[in-house]
Amino acid sequence: MKFVKASLCLSVALAITACSEPASVESHLKSAKSYLSQNKTNESIIELKNAIRVDNKNAEARFLLGQIYLNLGDGAAALKELERAQQYNYMANKVLPLLARAYVLTESDADVLALSEAASVLASDEQSHYLAYKTLSALRSEQVEVAKESVDLAQSLGEENKYSMLALAYLQLSEENYDETTALLAKILSIDAKQVDALMLQGQVSMATKDYQQAAISFKEFLNLQPRSGIVQLLLADALLKSGQDDEAEKYADKILAQVENQPFAHYIKAMVAFNRKEFDKASEHAELALSSNFNQFNLKLVAGASAFYLKNWERSHYHLNTVVEYLPQDHQARRMLAVTQLELGLLDEINATIGDFNGETEADAQFLSSMSYKLLELGATDEAKKLLAQNERATTNAGDSARQGILKLMMNDPSGIQNLEEAIALDPGFIEAELALAYAALQNNDIEKATSIATKWQKDYPEKSGGYNLMASIAIKEQKYIEAEAALKQSLALEPDNIFGLLEQLRSARQQNNDSLSKQRADYLINLAPNNNKVLRQYFGVYQNEMALEKLQQAYQANKVETDKALLVAEAMMSLEKYKEAETLLSSIATTDNLPKRYWQLVLFSYKQQNDVAKVQSTLEQWSKASPYHIEPVILLADLHASLGDNSRALSVIKRGLDYHKDNLVLQLIQMQILLNSKQIAESKVLYETLATADFNDALKQGFLGQILLLEESYEQAIPKLLTLYEVYPSSQNAMYLARAYLGDKQDSKAVEVLENYLVIDPNEGRIKTMLAGIYLEDDTTKAIGVYEDVVNNQPKNVIAHNNLAWLYLEQGKTEQALQHAEQAFKLAPQIANVVDTYAQVLLATGDNRAALKYASQAVEITKGQDVDIQLNYAEALIANSRSNEAKDILSQITTTTDVQKQKKEKLITQL
Repeated sequence: MKFVKASLCLSVALAITACSEPASVESHLKSAKSYLSQNKTNESIIELKNAIRVDNKNAEARFLLGQIYLNLGDGAAALKELERAQQYNYMANKVLPLLARAYVLTESDADVLALSEAASVLASDEQSHYLAYKTLSALRSEQVEVAKESVDLAQSLGEENKYSMLALAYLQLSEENYDETTALLAKILSIDAKQVDALMLQGQVSMATKDYQQAAISFKEFLNLQPRSGIVQLLLADALLKSGQDDEAEKYADKILAQVENQPFAHYIKAMVAFNRKEFDKASEHAELALSSNFNQFNLKLVAGASAFYLKNWERSHYHLNTVVEYLPQDHQARRMLAVTQLELGLLDEINATIGDFNGETEADAQFLSSMSYKLLELGATDEAKKLLAQNERATTNAGDSARQGILKLMMNDPSGIQNLEEAIALDPGFIEAELALAYAALQNNDIEKATSIATKWQKDYPEKSGGYNLMASIAIKEQKYIEAEAALKQSLALEPDNIFGLLEQLRSARQQNNDSLSKQRADYLINLAPNNNKVLRQYFGVYQNEMALEKLQQAYQANKVETDKALLVAEAMMSLEKYKEAETLLSSIATTDNLPKRYWQLVLFSYKQQNDVAKVQSTLEQWSKASPYHIEPVILLADLHASLGDNSRALSVIKRGLDYHKDNLVLQLIQMQILLNSKQIAESKVLYETLATADFNDALKQGFLGQILLLEESYEQAIPKLLTLYEVYPSSQNAMYLARAYLGDKQDSKAVEVLENYLVIDPNEGRIKTMLAGIYLEDDTTKAIGVYEDVVNNQPKNVIAHNNLAWLYLEQGKTEQALQHAEQAFKLAPQIANVVDTYAQVLLATGDNRAALKYASQAVEITKGQDVDIQLNYAEALIANSRSNEAKDILSQITTTTDVQKQKKEKLITQL
């Protein structure tokens, strides 16, 4: 958390009215104190200044004047007087805490810290007062340890002291512990509702947590108490702007500009407010003024460029937007603005986008936007298409325009498209296509009442057409009222014989009723009637699913090889018949077709997966990602493939590339987070977590991510409640294992066992859970461990850990035959793992095969390069069994044991020698 500094602070000069000299310092001080008791601040300032004129070194006058300035929020003026008061030996217990705050307000953090020694002799309350500001200055100076020491000292002086709590609040905020900070501030303000530093911090916390309404309230209260604070006026204006209170934000910006004409942040506020009101001329003016003062904020450049764009000032728009475009997401509106400015300026070689920000005010523009949206959908850029529609949507009196917008929205799974279709029908009651789309959209959304209403209307308005009866049949099929569906379809086909939709619905009705003979009869009729219709072909194959049906599809494709959809239909049918090579050949024949649909890539992938060709799966995913960079599926699948193969580095590279096209995509960020955690990249995980913590997704997942980070950091106690939350909401095997590891790390083995055993009630065949559970049983219940491991190898005969551990357990029980069986199996599966080889050698030694035991014991030593003490001891044991005592002596003399078990074995072997 970055603390706000006073670099933006405004100084307001106070006009001092000259007064006649008083007779004495004492009378001026007396008058000043009297005015202060009556809250007459200006009068008291005048009296104190007069006192100082009489006695320039009067410490009390300096102190009182500095105190007034500090209470007004004028840090610079307060600092001058309080330093003089200290110089003239005013009471340290009074001046030092206030001087520290004045230093804070003027960003003199080093000076605050320099007061530390002098403050150490103060009484508890005054020292706590100082320590609060020392904590803040240490944090702003990035001296975290100094800050923590300061907080500890303040706490030791009195935990309930408001300044001790303030010091702790500063530290909590620096660690982004917002709830804890808020609770501390509430306690402080319950003690002293006018504690200005707490109010300032409360505003900052609210800004950090995006509670801009509360931030504005806090900053207002601060400003009421300290009216000369320049920075809080800016903070308040910013909070008001962010909370949507543009008018009030502008009021404070105007107030600031009345005092300081060229204050850049105030011009920034004015620019943002004007832009929100679409007053682009004013927005441009204020943005340019702020930028001319080197206030180069990213959002300000965007406002300057966008305002110039709407004003058709192409040069200025290009100037501003070109400086920020590299930092913009792919789908940002300003990218399209820049493309238009480049087009207008003739900078064709700079155009990096093809979509401009058309407002759709004309029918031509509306049609263009629709066509561009369709194009974006074809390319897989669904988000782009959605945003293009959203930012250009407008009230329209054109039914066609409304219908296009509605259909596009429905294609994007946006249910508000129904409203657009209703608007189209209201504009043109005879717009049958719009009503048709609305009816089937309602049916899709299970709005049976609306769909039925439209069907009934059609039957009444168009009694000679089949549409109303077809729709009524579709409704009946959805409700599984097949008798009604058949009756409606009979009427439909009587009105319009052989209408394909009606016949297809008849076939669907028969198939849903599992009437095989009727389904075949209807499918045969359809294929003879429309042998090249893709829907008919799909249904026909769905009924028969055999070579004969595939031949019908291939005939249709041969008659029209340019139709990609037919090729995909044939390939899909081939795969259902397990003709993967034939499907692969067909798909390869259309691989060079432009703009291949998503279904093509899905089928190619499915074919290679069924053939267990991992290399081709990877190659296809890479080709898909390159050909359709806006498709998110290949990014996810390719990253998952690399991660499953243990190549987390490549998986992260794929995710990063995907984020170039899908900026801030939550799904990709969640996958990125899990891969970082799986690869134990703690620092990177923590950085990404800061972003995800503010994202809108399930809190249990957030807790789980933080729990995994804590688990990697071996902060087991803190990890447990977070991983428990994750497991309770998502009780998967992996989450059970995370929680169990945390319990094990926290020395709560019984709870780890409880978690794992309970999960096996949910899924008795989860091998990883059983393996982990057996590993825990190894400590004190070998019988249980053996039982679990035996169960694991029965279900997972290639589980190396289970075979290896069973070999050891049986060896310890003297059951050498069973031990040898599992040791041999483990060695076959993983001859490169040192512990597996060592176990095999020990079992062979127990069976009396000393020569073989020595061979594999030597291999285990080579794998570990002599760095494993247990394996070295086992090797020495094998050497002794093979009468190679001198070599065993050499080995034993070089071994340094670290555990009691190792020590005992070494002594035993030496005794044998």
